[in-house]
Amino acid sequence: MKIALSLIMFSVFVIAGTSYTFAQTMQGSMPANESKMTNDSMKNNSMSGNMSNWGNGNMMNEGAMTASGNIDLSKASPVLGSPSAPVTIIEFGDYQCPKCDAWFKNEEPTIKANYIDTNKAKLYFVDFPFLGADSPVAAQAAYCAGDQGKYWEYHDYLYSNQGAIQSGWASANNLKSYATILGLDASKFSSCLDSSKYADSVAHNKDIGSSEGIQGTPAFFIVSSSGSMQEIMGPQPAAVFSSTIDQIGTQPVPEFGSIAVLILVISIVSIIAVSAKTGLRFIPG
Repeated sequence: MKIALSLIMFSVFVIAGTSYTFAQTMQGSMPANESKMTNDSMKNNSMSGNMSNWGNGNMMNEGAMTASGNIDLSKASPVLGSPSAPVTIIEFGDYQCPKCDAWFKNEEPTIKANYIDTNKAKLYFVDFPFLGADSPVAAQAAYCAGDQGKYWEYHDYLYSNQGAIQSGWASANNLKSYATILGLDASKFSSCLDSSKYADSVAHNKDIGSSEGIQGTPAFFIVSSSGSMQEIMGPQPAAVFSSTIDQIGTQPVPEFGSIAVLILVISIVSIIAVSAKTGLRFIPG
């Protein structure tokens, strides 16, 4: 009787432990790659984009890693929008990319008004400079502006005043003149740009994009609060983003803790039923 009782109690503890471990594993570590959804109708071989995460070149964006699935945003732009917004938009882009510029001017304002300004989504910009020698320098310049608290103002100015690829509009001298126009400390900005302070950060971001299979810009990843992720390739219309954000933003976070409790309860009831049929009891008599 005592041996049977011990076996029953051991089974209860094993089931409880297994259920708890299952719950913690599933709830806390859903791989973003496994939940990544690719919509072929959203893909475009001619991609172009813009996105980055800001710190001081060495500082990791707080909360960025959690918000982005498994995409490293440690060197990306400062977050645009509320850090607590449930949906994360990650944009890979090149400041010389015409299609990035078109998306910035024609589609992003709608996304910003409907989702970012209403705290439903936040945006990170990750550099993917591939269209010429001026592209990485322009990306570095945005971070130099970020040192003075004007990353996004500078980012927007570059797209609003984009010229032809490698035409000189994004040369170092012109990038410095834009800083003056935006009211930045010209000496500090020039020192930052001339020192290539953010060259490694920009190169890191490009490597991150390449590791995700990006070959052009703009390229986007929409990430839910649970870590599931969907790609949007190319300068898709705002309606495509709205549909994706609405869909991914309403996906429920699985309550695996509750499932574990249910499994445990069912298991205990089953053990009691078996013990009743076999004459075994939890309490020795």
